[in-house]
Amino acid sequence: MSSSWTPDESSETLLAEKGWLQGTVVSAIAYGIDVALYFMCFHLLLRQMNRTNYKKHLPLLIYISVTFVLSTLFMAALANFTQLAFIQYRDYPGGPNAFENTMFGIPVDNLGNVCGFLTMILSDGLVVWRCMVIYRGCMVPMWIIMLFPCLMFAASIAMGIMWLLQVTTNSPYFSSTNINYTVPYLSLSLALNIIITIVIVLRLLTYRYCISRALGSSYGTQYTSIAAMVIESAALYSAFSVAFLTLFNLNNPISETFIEALTQAQIIAMLLIVFRVAQGKGWSQDTMSRVMTLRPSVQAIRMGDLGYGLRDGSKTLAGSAGFVAHEINKSSDRDSTEV
Repeated sequence: MSSSWTPDESSETLLAEKGWLQGTVVSAIAYGIDVALYFMCFHLLLRQMNRTNYKKHLPLLIYISVTFVLSTLFMAALANFTQLAFIQYRDYPGGPNAFENTMFGIPVDNLGNVCGFLTMILSDGLVVWRCMVIYRGCMVPMWIIMLFPCLMFAASIAMGIMWLLQVTTNSPYFSSTNINYTVPYLSLSLALNIIITIVIVLRLLTYRYCISRALGSSYGTQYTSIAAMVIESAALYSAFSVAFLTLFNLNNPISETFIEALTQAQIIAMLLIVFRVAQGKGWSQDTMSRVMTLRPSVQAIRMGDLGYGLRDGSKTLAGSAGFVAHEINKSSDRDSTEV
């Protein structure tokens, strides 16, 4: 194609615009995953809810519904702002990249910023809560464990409010200061998720070692498997965050791709956690005690390994692992079982 059709912009500007547009496409794909996960979680929670557990399931239903509405509004605002920059006002001086840097305070962009901020608060709050649940019962007092994450969470909210005021208002304070609150806000939120990911994985690895040592490596795998660690610790979002921070600190224009899809990636990580909790596979405060009370001699028997026979009016079940269950028939209603 003729190079004369290329806009009269620098290669860095063109690369930033490509990253922005590709980030919008990636965010749309991630939103489709959000929609599927939301309805899966909603259906599972609603089907399981009854009079005894509605106090546990109803807050999760409200939580995922509010987050889903926010993610939908964010996606709509992002799509509309991208349309304005690349189609409706594509002849804006400097191109779409200049339009983004100049028009970040228009209402549609403010809507996306507010929804993204609220979504980040809800998602960060969820991972802080999961960290508290997983560390419950630890010998170290809970307030010592949760002090630093809670302080970081509060600091990220404060920085987020300052950032939101900076990009949505025309206050003289923000127009006169040289402080850019975008970097500290995103850094605190992303660092919080990375730190919590590490501490949750360390805790689950400790549980895995204890369970394997006491019962064998096949027990408690639904709670301590690699997949469980990745989901419970929101490692998906943390990996996304590391990639974004690395490119952003290197001033690489491709970081635009990651920042546009960051909100949807965070929602996917959050909905995966809720889905595990709804399935009953999420770690809870009594999981360790339930797993440790399992008896290997009973649990290790597989139906395919059992043999069945009659000896002197008694029933005998023998497994290939050497476990035998012998039930003696008696005329009374009570049965005596020896394992």
